Amino acid sequence: MKNQYPIGRYQIPQEYNRNILNQWITDIEELPYKINEIISNIDDESRKKQYRNGSWDVNTLIHHIADSHLHGYIRTKLILTEDKPKVSTYEENEWIKLADNENDCHDSIMFLFGIHHRWSTILKELTEEQLERVMIHQDNGEVTLKQMLSLYAWHGNHHLEHIKIALGIIKGK
Repeated sequence: MKNQYPIGRYQIPQEYNRNILNQWITDIEELPYKINEIISNIDDESRKKQYRNGSWDVNTLIHHIADSHLHGYIRTKLILTEDKPKVSTYEENEWIKLADNENDCHDSIMFLFGIHHRWSTILKELTEEQLERVMIHQDNGEVTLKQMLSLYAWHGNHHLEHIKIALGIIKGK
């Protein structure tokens, strides 16, 4: 399980304040730029590198981030526009088998630029009341928007570290 959780497992934060929330928003906003900077000058072979034996390669990680964060963006809009929307999980291991994951990962990076720009525009304007709105997650029950925000900020940073480990930018554990 080496390198599986390079920044630690996700834990629901016990404390929230505006500075922490702003950092999560910044993490979400900057993620596409960080990914693009890291992979802009690597070759196709490097994009096939894994962060640990049996893990997803760099290309697949980037496609997965795009799939996952699309869900985050849509869930944000659902939480803000519906009363306790019900959201389901998705089979991420099945999604990565679909044909679009054979595309160059730059397609997903461009997608992330668009989604994250729109998403962070919404997130920057959230009120305290909106941050307390909830969705009903199929597996996790009631989840507030601020809890979801912390999860997606963690998720992006988690996989960003996987990419860095795979490419040898940082040393794995």
